[in-house]
Amino acid sequence: MAGAHLDSVLAGPGINDNGSGSAAILAVALRLATFEPVNQVRFAWWSAEELGLVGSTYYVNSLTDEERGDIKLYLNFDMVGSPNFVRSVYDGDGDGDGSDFGLVGPPGSDDIEALFNDHFADETLPFQATAFSGRSDYQAFINNGIPAGGLFTGAEGIKTEEEAALYGGVAGEQYDPCYHQACDSRTPVQDGADASLYAALAAEYGLIGNVNPVALDTNVDAIAHAVGTYAVSTASVTESLPTVSATAPVPGQAGDLAS
Repeated sequence: MAGAHLDSVLAGPGINDNGSGSAAILAVALRLATFEPVNQVRFAWWSAEELGLVGSTYYVNSLTDEERGDIKLYLNFDMVGSPNFVRSVYDGDGDGDGSDFGLVGPPGSDDIEALFNDHFADETLPFQATAFSGRSDYQAFINNGIPAGGLFTGAEGIKTEEEAALYGGVAGEQYDPCYHQACDSRTPVQDGADASLYAALAAEYGLIGNVNPVALDTNVDAIAHAVGTYAVSTASVTESLPTVSATAPVPGQAGDLAS
């Protein structure tokens, strides 16, 4: 199963948060429709994520134990085109790329992380780990023992000098300078974004509104790779899983307003 939230905050239209994730999985779904996958693949565009993960939580909690057990893994894509991006993969095993995040996904989440990491490594693209923080729609799945993973290009966090050396962009500025603002739009400067910052980002990346097409393009490729792989087989996620209740909770933090 793959999902992205379709709503935005009241302050702005949300072309990156989360038009980028919604468009990305739509592109993959349309392409997948021309194939015959071995496994059933379900796509979801969640409502009311910004109000506290309402749509995804309602969905997962409305399933029977058997129905939850049928979902072998969940992939989440919330902000995959941030203008001053980093290329982040959700850290399924909690090792934080060497530093302990302390937030571990259900068993099998480490395989999802590894699949994305291997894809980016094969494409010689830089990437890094990001923690499951409870701020997006993966949380209800994690709380019910369903392996989860996905991609994220950054929100209100500040890009470091080291990250700028890897990905380009502007160090000392937010990954999305228009996060949860009116300028998360097709015309960010006209809607209040810093003109000089966006001129620099546009010159480097060719921004499309508040979306970075370099980040979006490389992430759509990775999403297609993951969905296509698991559409054929989920064995790498499920073959070594312990026997647990479909509703057994796992460590994680929920409750923050989502990205």
